[in-house]
Amino acid sequence: MYLDFVSSLSKAKMIPRTGWVSHGVSLQEVESVADHSFSTTVLAMFLADLEAGNGRRINVERVLRLALVHDLPEALTFDINKSYLEYLGARGESIKSELEQAAWQHLIKNIKRREVRKRYARLQSEFNAEETIESMIVRAADRLDILLQILEYRRRGYPKVVLADMWKSTSQKLQRSKLSSVKKLYHATARSYRNTLS
Repeated sequence: MYLDFVSSLSKAKMIPRTGWVSHGVSLQEVESVADHSFSTTVLAMFLADLEAGNGRRINVERVLRLALVHDLPEALTFDINKSYLEYLGARGESIKSELEQAAWQHLIKNIKRREVRKRYARLQSEFNAEETIESMIVRAADRLDILLQILEYRRRGYPKVVLADMWKSTSQKLQRSKLSSVKKLYHATARSYRNTLS
């Protein structure tokens, strides 16, 4: 009765993050969806603690729940690379969202406890809407993890040109964050990135 949901955890360990593959990172060095989800969760916890230290009321349990499951639908859809969606034009992003929402519904549909199923459905909706402080923190952590992974690939010798477009598009989204902890961590990461270019 819970097998679809729990078996997705093992699948996520095997699915490579395709954005890195399409940018020329060797398959042996590409992180999995589960690797990314772990890093995002730790970053989200850290950001939540920093924001709480700034006097914001943060539901840290909610942050952790959102972060842990934010990419779980990819166990069924795989990691759909944004560059692939460009071929579909304006519909691309909405098709990806629709696929991931359908995958999420499939993952939770056999959870017999209605209250648990509803709670998990709300998690995915909240993450996608990015309207609560908790979902903003997780979305920022998701993006910061991409930048930190770019730093790691740069340290491994991947050239700037290979990852520059991903750095730029992700940075632009983070620079619009209203969270002071995100801005501070972004600027520290950006300084480190500039140092890897020299």
